[in-house]
Amino acid sequence: MSRRTPEQRARQAAVLAAVMARPGMREKTAEAARAGIVNRHRGLIEVPAHTNSIVRGVFEAMNRRLATQKEVSSASGVDPSVISNWKARHMPRLDLIEAALNTLDFELAIVPRGRRGPDGFLRDDPKEPEPRP
Repeated sequence: MSRRTPEQRARQAAVLAAVMARPGMREKTAEAARAGIVNRHRGLIEVPAHTNSIVRGVFEAMNRRLATQKEVSSASGVDPSVISNWKARHMPRLDLIEAALNTLDFELAIVPRGRRGPDGFLRDDPKEPEPRP
């Protein structure tokens, strides 16, 4: 509930209208909105070094797709705090990892030992690892 009087609100509206009437002001505010707080962390999610490589892969996929944790959580049905806790506190359940990856158009796969890179993704080099005795 506003505590301003109707006269004060009318005066503030007139000031705002005068500011927005300046040349280029609408474009400037539109650009500020695009680069604002909503898009501030897209592609910049940091993951601690000790994090599991599969979890690291999920966050790398989120960075590649410029997706936020909130967007992935709402699309996958996984609680946002659960996704956040994967970075430092908890090991994820397999079904939750798959749900998050599916929203990013990725899938979980089993690969030969030594073929997965430090970011959790399959490396491009086709070198097969030596069989274990």
